[in-house]
Amino acid sequence: GPLAALAEGASAALLESKQTVAIFESTSAGLVQAALQSVPGASAYTTCGAVTYSSSKAVALLGSDLSAPRPSDAQSYINAKRTLTGRIAKRMRAEVGADWCLSEGGACGPTFNVPDMTAGFTVITVTGPLERSILVKSEHANREENMWGFAKAALDLLEECVKLHASSTPSTSSTETSPFSAVEDRYGGVEIKVESAEAGPIAFERALDQAVATWRAGGKRGLWLKIPLQAAQLVTAARNLSFGLHHAKDGYVMLTRWLPDTPSPLPLFAFTQIGVGGVVVNGKGEVLMVQERVSPTPQFQGSWKLPGGLADPGEDFADTVAREVREETGVETKLVGVVSLRHTHGLRFGVGDLYVLVKLMADSTALTIDRNELLDAKWMSPATIASLVVPPGVSLDGKVSQANGTMINNALTGNLILGTPLPSSRGPRPAMLYTAPPPSPSANL
Repeated sequence: GPLAALAEGASAALLESKQTVAIFESTSAGLVQAALQSVPGASAYTTCGAVTYSSSKAVALLGSDLSAPRPSDAQSYINAKRTLTGRIAKRMRAEVGADWCLSEGGACGPTFNVPDMTAGFTVITVTGPLERSILVKSEHANREENMWGFAKAALDLLEECVKLHASSTPSTSSTETSPFSAVEDRYGGVEIKVESAEAGPIAFERALDQAVATWRAGGKRGLWLKIPLQAAQLVTAARNLSFGLHHAKDGYVMLTRWLPDTPSPLPLFAFTQIGVGGVVVNGKGEVLMVQERVSPTPQFQGSWKLPGGLADPGEDFADTVAREVREETGVETKLVGVVSLRHTHGLRFGVGDLYVLVKLMADSTALTIDRNELLDAKWMSPATIASLVVPPGVSLDGKVSQANGTMINNALTGNLILGTPLPSSRGPRPAMLYTAPPPSPSANL
C-alpha cells in the first residue's frame, strides 16, 4: 500500500543498521509512524512515537512545555519550529533511549496563524549519531497533500541520516560510544561515571546490564555509579539493576551495588553532622552569651546560651564558631583549645550530632548584633551566668540551662584539648590533631 512504499527506504536502512527510532510529528499527523510500522519487521526498529500537535498540550508526554510565545510573522514562525523540533528530538531521544529520533512540525493549511504565510511548511529534525534539520516549503495550502508530502520528506531525511552514518562507520557495534566510563578502584571495585546527559534510559540500562555481567564474571566487588543531575532520568534504570542510592549532591547522584553474595561492606555516606559552640572570653574574664531569635526547640526559646552553629564543609572547629560569632556579633576571636565533645543520635533526618565545645579569646569586645539571628547578645561575668542557671524542668526564658552552665565552668576551670596542625595526605591544607596536654597553668586563661 501507499504507506509501506512511503517508508521503504527508511525502514530498510534501519533494519540494515539494526538501529531504532522514535517519531514525534505534528503536521504529518502520524503518517510517518504509520508508514514505518506498515513495513514487515517494523518491530525491530520501532520504539514509540506521538503526534504532538500542540507542545503546550503535550506536557504530560514531553515533560514540560517546550513551545515559545506565538510569533507574529512567517519567518519568526519558521524559526520557532526549528527550535521546537530540535528540542523535542534531543529530549525524547534521550528519554526513550532510541538510536534516532525524528521530530517534525510546521503548518499544512489551509489557514495559518500568521498573516504573511500563504503556503504550508514543515521543519524536520533528525537527531542521533548525527543530526540534520531541513525546512520543507510547499507551494500550496492543501492540507492533505501537504501532510503526505511532509511525511515523505521526513522519511527521506531519516533514510539519508541512517545511511550516511552507516557509510562513515565501519561497524556500528565496534564504534558505539558507551554512555559511561569505568575505572577499577584500589579495592577490587569499579567507579562508573555517566559522561553525557543525552544517554537514553533504555540504551543505558542495556549497556550497564552487560557491563555488570562482565564485572561480576571478572570477580569485581563494589560498584560506584555517579550520574550527573542533568541525566537524572537514568537513576530509575540503575535502580532496575539493583543499584541502591548512596547519596546526592547539587551536581550528581551516587548509587552503589555490591556484587558478591555477601552483606555489603561499602561505607555509608556521612551520617553525622558537626555543631560547634564557643566559650568566647574577653580580657575581663567575661563570657559572650546570646539569645537566639528562633531556638531549635521551644523549651530553649529566650534562654541565654553559647554562640555557635553547624560546621560548613572544610571548616575546622575553631573556624565554624569564629564565623558564627563574627556573623552574629561582629566579635573576632582566636582558638585557645577544645573543651569537650558530645555525641548524640537520631536528630533531624536521622543523623547523629557531634557537638564540639571550644574556648576562644576575643580580639574585640564591641557587639554588632545581627537581629535576623539573635534577640540579644551580652558579655556576662561567670558569677552572673551562675546566678542564671536553672535545673531541668524550669522555664529557661531569660535563664541559662544547667548543661550550658556546666560547659562554661569546664571551659573556665578545666584542662583543654589543644589543636596542632599536621601535614595532610589529602592536599595542601593541614589536618588538625587534637590532644590533651598534661595539666598546667598555661592551659587555662
